[in-house]
Amino acid sequence: MRSKILISYIAQWVNMLNARSSPLDVEIVVEGSRDVKALKGVGIKGKFTLASLLLRDIKNEGCKRVGGKTFIILTDFDREGVLLYKRLKKVITELGGKLDDFPRKQYISLKFPPLIEELESFTRRRVENWDYLKIG
Repeated sequence: MRSKILISYIAQWVNMLNARSSPLDVEIVVEGSRDVKALKGVGIKGKFTLASLLLRDIKNEGCKRVGGKTFIILTDFDREGVLLYKRLKKVITELGGKLDDFPRKQYISLKFPPLIEELESFTRRRVENWDYLKIG
């Protein structure tokens, strides 16, 4: 993919995700701290939550933890990440939480790396001077 097109795709995705995750009741759910670092590295802002901590909180607090909130799940697209996504989706929606799947679907349709933690390095390898171009 040519770098100008890639810059455009990444910038649009970052802008879209930042807009969708800006309300206070929206959380971006990821698998680990390296995922948070990679997403922040490309300019994503928002409230990040680790999937394991969210599941623990749900076990302890039930629907109080997710009710009335919206979750953007950005787990990896490997076997483990997909299974975790399905589990989170089921639990969150059963307990009254909402899911915003658009950023996840858009991510994979743009053929970004299957592991979220690789997004920043993927971007830096392909887009010269990303730090000057990134949103935010």
